[in-house]
Amino acid sequence: MHGRIYRFGTFAIAASVACSAIALSRTPERQVDEWRMRALSTRDWLSTAKLRFAAWSGSEAAAYALGSVLVVQKDPSRVQEGIDWLERAAEAGEVPAQLALGRVLLKGATGETPDYAQSRKWLERAARSLPATSPTVAANPDGHDAPAGAQAAYSLASIYRNGYGVPRDPAAGTHWLSLAASWGVAQAQFQLANVYRERGDDAQALEWLKRAAASENPEANLELAMAYRNGELGLHKDEAEYWSYVKETMHDYKHQAQN
Repeated sequence: MHGRIYRFGTFAIAASVACSAIALSRTPERQVDEWRMRALSTRDWLSTAKLRFAAWSGSEAAAYALGSVLVVQKDPSRVQEGIDWLERAAEAGEVPAQLALGRVLLKGATGETPDYAQSRKWLERAARSLPATSPTVAANPDGHDAPAGAQAAYSLASIYRNGYGVPRDPAAGTHWLSLAASWGVAQAQFQLANVYRERGDDAQALEWLKRAAASENPEANLELAMAYRNGELGLHKDEAEYWSYVKETMHDYKHQAQN
């Protein structure tokens, strides 16, 4: 009798643990993101623990979130654990994890040298997740609202333009920069405008500068201000427009400082 009760109790505990694991593996992404933000902003150990349990239970979104929390810490062992979680999520197809992993490897994790080859691999996988047809460009302040694949394309542009682990390749750099810009990464829009300006294509330069300015990029607003003051990029000198863009520049820098 006691044996049956013991076995029943053991089975009940195992069933309860299994149900909890299934529930954690299905945690809504909004909840996972909330835990991630708390862990990053306040180093809330409980949120980190929840992410860990959810990741152990099979949630790839939690694996990405936990990895992104751990890789910014100072303890090399925690950083390596974070990379391991990011790799798991990236292999499972989590594009934000592919982006985060690519950027960590590009910069070089704590105590580690950059791994340009692996960085490029993951960034390209993330960038190729974008649909073949680009959307109508919308304002994305600082590119934060742009898809992870677009942000990966921007990092790839930096790799090829600066020669990180590969020979410098301006054509490849411009290709990835154009992709990032078309998907709303404001800094990519600004840099692409300068590429066109160097080529003498003022119309395209002005178009991308205006798009970057609409996305609250202060450098783009300042460059437009100077274009109106000096009568550049096919624009007529206009002191009123100059001051208008100067004010926008100041607003953008103030907004950045607040964030």
